Amino acid sequence: MKTFSLTCRFDRGYIAEPYWPEMYQVIQITKLSGVSRAKSPANARKALEEYLRQNGMTLDDYESLKARSQRPFHTAPDGEIVLPPDQIAAFLVATTMQLRSASRPCDPQEVRVRIISTAWRTGKHEPDGIYRRFATVTSGTGAKLSNQRGLRESAYIEKFDAKGSLTIDEQFVRPETLQKAIEHGGAFVGVGAARKMGWGRFSLVEWNEVPE
Repeated sequence: MKTFSLTCRFDRGYIAEPYWPEMYQVIQITKLSGVSRAKSPANARKALEEYLRQNGMTLDDYESLKARSQRPFHTAPDGEIVLPPDQIAAFLVATTMQLRSASRPCDPQEVRVRIISTAWRTGKHEPDGIYRRFATVTSGTGAKLSNQRGLRESAYIEKFDAKGSLTIDEQFVRPETLQKAIEHGGAFVGVGAARKMGWGRFSLVEWNEVPE
């Protein structure tokens, strides 16, 4: 096994938008309580309070759950914003699938077990701004629900160096090929959310083998 440290420079910025377990819980409460079907704010509030009472929760519990569901980034215990290993793995899978066979560090289906990433530290503790845009409102099937577009807001961080490491088994992953793949993915794939809008792009500025 060999480990490589790397530094990636994000100029435009990075958006995470994690899907937390708490977000799933909030959505379930909204559905099961009937809040989403209520005709007025008063009825929605009544339906929510009744559901919470029946399930041993208070309104404060719900508000706390809702706040946790809206955390915009993954963080280290000290509060520093990090790019989590799962997002790095997803980035590597997407990059590997985009490349031709000769340029792949390993088979795309094996990326998550052949390349092990740490969390990438960013040096950031707070968002640098909010990215706002309008999006078409659709149902789960993709059908357009309204001509009115929905406002979407995402916190972002920008102009930072992300530092982390990747551990590989050289029998299955070629280090020089992986390095070139990361350079390609940083420029053309990106990591995190809103990649189609150009977010999450970076340049690889340091790549060093860590002595055993």
